[in-house]
Amino acid sequence: MDIIANVKSGKGKGAKCLSAVTSYLDEHGIQYNVHVTERVGHGKELASELCNSGATTLVALGGDGTFHEVLNGIDFDKARLGLVPAGRGNDFAIGTKAASLDPVKAIADIVRGEHKELDYIQVGDKRCLNVAGTGMDVDVLLKTANSHNKLTYTASLFRCLLKFKPYHVEVTTNGETKEYDCIMVGVCNGSQFGGGIKLSPFSVADDGTLDLMIVEKPKRTPTIFVMPKFVKGKLTNKPYYHLVKCEAVHIKTPAPVELDGEIYYDLDFDAHVVKGGVKTFAASE
Repeated sequence: MDIIANVKSGKGKGAKCLSAVTSYLDEHGIQYNVHVTERVGHGKELASELCNSGATTLVALGGDGTFHEVLNGIDFDKARLGLVPAGRGNDFAIGTKAASLDPVKAIADIVRGEHKELDYIQVGDKRCLNVAGTGMDVDVLLKTANSHNKLTYTASLFRCLLKFKPYHVEVTTNGETKEYDCIMVGVCNGSQFGGGIKLSPFSVADDGTLDLMIVEKPKRTPTIFVMPKFVKGKLTNKPYYHLVKCEAVHIKTPAPVELDGEIYYDLDFDAHVVKGGVKTFAASE
């Protein structure tokens, strides 16, 4: 077992979770190696190198960003992916129940070894585990990353809306092309992002489909008044909220694209589902 750990994730939660995980493995006499990420993108590099060296079980320990990196480096023909959530939001694990938030339970499930397959989103040459998006979410992520006082995603969302201008996007899916002036577009495998925002509350990560979520700029309601319901996943009955089941979608957008919270500036937003592509381990109840 090889553990790729981001010890700085979750404001130090990563280091504490790693300590709990290694204590469990030592107590049960299970061999393992720990590989600590040192920079952005290092998780992807480590995953690729380890698979090429014969690793058969890679454990990603960190937040959704760490999961994203390891997902993009792992070779699923050679290795299976275990998840130990240790971030601030842990949106994928919470929204899909793919792994326990208790690090000891999470590693125990991996050791137990019951196989499970989940879907992922392929966007160009990149893999995405949870949500791929464009529009306001990119602005918010940039503001959060550049904030000196570490604004939460939700707080940054409300600040961005004070100077909001809608994004004009063209969406092609299920044989139809439509244009929208929107707040954001999300292609969802998981149900939430941004530390608990219920972006697509009905999404399931192993149903072989994606949920295309579009929030248009409301015509009669100031956008900022829409956000409390958006955060709680209570816009699904509103005329400016669209949710479409699909297997593939192409989005033309003037904004960059974010995958699992990581921003890409030169990525064509051409997405499709890879059914059962994530070879992982079942979480116990």
